[in-house]
Amino acid sequence: MKKFLFLILILPSITFGQGGLGNKPRADIVMLSQVTRDSLSDVVFSHIMDLKRFAETNNVDSAAALIANKDTSKQWLRASNPKDSTERAYITGVLSKINSLFHNFPDTRRDYYTVFKTKDTPSGQKHIYQILHTNGKKQRRVSWTFYLIGDQLLLGEM
Repeated sequence: MKKFLFLILILPSITFGQGGLGNKPRADIVMLSQVTRDSLSDVVFSHIMDLKRFAETNNVDSAAALIANKDTSKQWLRASNPKDSTERAYITGVLSKINSLFHNFPDTRRDYYTVFKTKDTPSGQKHIYQILHTNGKKQRRVSWTFYLIGDQLLLGEM
């Protein structure tokens, strides 16, 4: 009986001692209104669908405007240049990766979208969109990372 009474007395202090749910705001997330977040989510998803369409048609020039390019210091700078041979090879690799992803997992479901603070871009933001790709019983969750460079959202990593 004493052990049971002890557990009842200590249980609330254990649950509140761990912080509870949502007591501390996350410092790494950019807080946006729901309307702003939903409209940005739609823009990023339309960019992903555009990249899918460009991958299916092997349209490297149009895809270059949506894919970010890094310099040697690992900073995201600008949209890729399809006239540069190394950047064109990078764009082609990204497009083949996207094409195989959508070919192997044709059904998509929007899963999660958020904006994180980062030091990789001058804007200090990276947009992460997780999409659940399925093919029958097989599933694959892919994180698409977009960076705000100037006034454009460009694909950085996937």
